[in-house]
Amino acid sequence: MKHPRLTDELREAAMMYAAGALDEKERGELARHLQEDDCAICSAEAREAEAAAQTLAMRLPLQTPSQSTKRRLMAQAGSMSVLRSQSGLQPTRSAWRLAAATGWALAAASLVLFLFVFNLNSTLQDDVRTLNARVVDLENRSNAQQNVLASLTSPNIRVMNLAGQGATPQARARIFWDEAARQWHVFVASLPQAASGRSYQMWFVPQGAIPVSAAVFDTSADGTAELNISAPDGIPNQTLAAAVTDEPAGGRPQPTGSYVLLGSAN
Repeated sequence: MKHPRLTDELREAAMMYAAGALDEKERGELARHLQEDDCAICSAEAREAEAAAQTLAMRLPLQTPSQSTKRRLMAQAGSMSVLRSQSGLQPTRSAWRLAAATGWALAAASLVLFLFVFNLNSTLQDDVRTLNARVVDLENRSNAQQNVLASLTSPNIRVMNLAGQGATPQARARIFWDEAARQWHVFVASLPQAASGRSYQMWFVPQGAIPVSAAVFDTSADGTAELNISAPDGIPNQTLAAAVTDEPAGGRPQPTGSYVLLGSAN
């Protein structure tokens, strides 16, 4: 029978199989299942568990297996008594104690091995998920940067440089203005973070018209910011200037604060 999905029970069975913690009957049944049923789910999990068992990481923090798994492992401690009944011999008290101690030691060793394999496999799976997420994130960033680069190198791009004003003469910004797409790609540098309860607000300044709010933002700790702004409907491409003012948090419908950046189109 092929299993449609991986369950906790199948995962634990594969771990115990790799750790040598299954009894003879269970191990035989699982081995037959792997060889004859062609179950991709169990085969993949068994391979992972066996690979993990070969590279046990002693530094890994332990996790606790299920209570049923613990009981099955520790039940093997009584297996030594079977040897006595089958042999028909009456061992001495010291021999019986040695056999019992050996049985418990073997069961404990199996439990320890299972724990190491369980933790290593879980950690490897977490690492794979983390790496996959990072790959996806990097691919998304790369695609976004390629789109921006393509936009910035377009022949339709106009460049607008903004210079620091008033109390922020060191600040600067550059706007790459994609007229066809009606997009502004804005890069701000050397502009300190806004004071508590304040925000920076960027404005479109059309020719002969009142300023129109473009974005409310703040810079990062290093004084930089990157904005992608869509020009609202009704804003003509003949915008001549752009400005950034210091406003109360959340911005205002019209500029009320001092200018921190100001510039015009080339």
